[in-house]
Amino acid sequence: MSYKYRTVTVRGTDLVGTIARRHGGAPEIYETSKDPSTSVVPVYFPETGEIRFFDRTVLEDVAHPAG
Repeated sequence: MSYKYRTVTVRGTDLVGTIARRHGGAPEIYETSKDPSTSVVPVYFPETGEIRFFDRTVLEDVAHPAG
């Protein structure tokens, strides 16, 4: 699944943001432990203008209404 311009929510919160990525590059993915399945991605929050890092397991895609 493409990360490009994905809008996501942070599970258990009302935070909604967009997967942050460098223009023309792959999404930045950072390993956070020796377990390669644990990694974080940057999420941009336009309301505050900040980028925060979250484990991919807590991010959920926002369902866009049809039409």
